[in-house]
Amino acid sequence: MLIRLSCALAALGLLAACESRRPAEPPAATRPAAQDSVATPAALALPVDTTDLSQTLHGYEEGRDTSFRVGGQNYRLLLRADTDSTKPLLATTEGIVGGAFADDTSSFAQSGRVRGYEGGHTISLLDPTGRQLFRRRLRKQDFFGVASPDIVTVSNPARPRFLGYHAPSQTLAFVLGIGIPGSDVGQQCIIVLGFDGRVRRLLPSYQSNWSAADCSPRLLPDGTLLTCEGLIWPGGLAHLGKVKAELIAAFPLTDSTLFTMYRYGEYRERPDEASGLPPTEVSAGFHNPEWVPDPQMRRSPNAFIINTRGRVRLPLFFRGYDEAIGYYVPRAYVWQAQRYYLLDDDGSVLVLNKQNPRDAVRVRRRQLQAFRAPRRPAELRFELASTTAGSFAFYVDPAQPTRLRYQRID
Repeated sequence: MLIRLSCALAALGLLAACESRRPAEPPAATRPAAQDSVATPAALALPVDTTDLSQTLHGYEEGRDTSFRVGGQNYRLLLRADTDSTKPLLATTEGIVGGAFADDTSSFAQSGRVRGYEGGHTISLLDPTGRQLFRRRLRKQDFFGVASPDIVTVSNPARPRFLGYHAPSQTLAFVLGIGIPGSDVGQQCIIVLGFDGRVRRLLPSYQSNWSAADCSPRLLPDGTLLTCEGLIWPGGLAHLGKVKAELIAAFPLTDSTLFTMYRYGEYRERPDEASGLPPTEVSAGFHNPEWVPDPQMRRSPNAFIINTRGRVRLPLFFRGYDEAIGYYVPRAYVWQAQRYYLLDDDGSVLVLNKQNPRDAVRVRRRQLQAFRAPRRPAELRFELASTTAGSFAFYVDPAQPTRLRYQRID
């Protein structure tokens, strides 16, 4: 397994430190200038769609009991996780789990054997009267095929998080985080159950949060499940991975279209000592591989607007992203203009029309107007930042969504 380490490994607190390099959600547009109390005719003509579908969750959020409606009635989900410390569970490290979890520290260097404890996850569904429709328990061993057995073995089971219910296929979808205790190393997988409690699918979502795409698993309205490795729907699937490429982002723009982004190339191994990282007993075998771009793909589109079947609707060139624990594409949704604004690494801005994502306009750096006070009455302000392009405040009139004024704020 490939795990990148761009920050020194520490306790769980490191996750917050690294994650702070990027916002928990894309910055929203601020209010228009105070003197602007009347919307322009063009803004009034636009459908009011205030939902930013591109938002992604960075880091794992444990599930909680919840409810959902079917036929106007409430069904309730009870989500539990448990560990039995009286029943040891053994596995052989794949080079990720370190000696802190050794079954026998004296022989760990030879055997690589690590120890955790039996545990699992329980999902119960109650009907509107409170009657239990099913109770499904999944053991740690059930996930050995979709996550690394050594990480699963030593993990502390977490409650799955409910993604949604799809009525036509009678399926319930959940996401589950699996990590090494005391570290910021984790994996993620998907659970799909039938309304009868039977396991329909267990799927990987990402194999390392350090190289995870800017993506959150979700169940789309047409029943397509975005796993962050692919798109799955009743009767079919589309893989998002490409040969000699790394998926940087995969997030919805609308209920039926997504933005995907790649970088072309592959990792080249190099000696561990070259990484300059301190040794650790929690996670062993970390290395700092070198990414080698593929020069033959330099002039090939690397970003795509796709539909929920994975078909390309619009190829694009876009290289704006940041990385800490996983990747992040700097972006903002300005609902008053019905536009997504994505900051590229050269300081240009890609503008995507939510009402028609194939309507894409690149506003190049030389086309951006420098901001000079005062702020115009109808202008909205939003911020975008990346380590390569810098930090900017942008100003836009919803009636002219591709005419941007900018102000450097770093």
